[in-house]
Amino acid sequence: MPPVVDDPLFFLDYDGTLAPIVDDPDAAVPHPDVPGLLRTLDAQYPVWIVTGRDLHALASFLDQPLRAIGLHGAQRGIIGGDVEQFMSEEAAQALDRLHTSVPAMDGIEIEQKGQSFAVHYRGVDRVSEAEARLERWLDDLPDVLDVIWGKKVVELRPSGLTKGTAVQRVVGQHPARTPVYLGDDTTDEDAFAVLQDLDREVVTVRVREEDTCADYRLAGPEEVVTYLRRYVPS
Repeated sequence: MPPVVDDPLFFLDYDGTLAPIVDDPDAAVPHPDVPGLLRTLDAQYPVWIVTGRDLHALASFLDQPLRAIGLHGAQRGIIGGDVEQFMSEEAAQALDRLHTSVPAMDGIEIEQKGQSFAVHYRGVDRVSEAEARLERWLDDLPDVLDVIWGKKVVELRPSGLTKGTAVQRVVGQHPARTPVYLGDDTTDEDAFAVLQDLDREVVTVRVREEDTCADYRLAGPEEVVTYLRRYVPS
């Protein structure tokens, strides 16, 4: 179990960390204890949700005015409130062009994320064929975009904007606090690496059993809840 620190600055991924991974992204409701736990933590400590989802869409799952980073670092704001966009016009136009040319194949689904989108292929029977088609689709990826391969999903994000760069901006505003970052996604590795380069105590936690540079592990949302409860006075 990761250590409990006295002065945490929480960064919490959503899918796979606060909510179980499901086949349908629209059905990814949080662990039942999460909403109440987040309210309690947010009343005592700075809490940031860090997600690949669009923050306006995330409000349908977390109906709380929490501070948040969305679209893997391309958004920052309040869930259900004002959201600042960092995506350039050039990147937005490139995403629009790619959106119209996603390979057609049974089981491939597009998840719209405001200005961005994700291509899921969990429902595909021939996974290797789907991945080959998607790789060809991305052969001429413009320099303004980066590609992210996840768990049977591929996403595009503006170059230079990551969860790591977003977290770094927030950490600089809280020099006396200990960053505590929990995440299960490939994109969370950017944040782990940035935090570990800081000259201060940090707690980095990879949720589930993938390769990681994080210092600690938790098995899934149930263990995440157990760990976060240790910050709540009994």
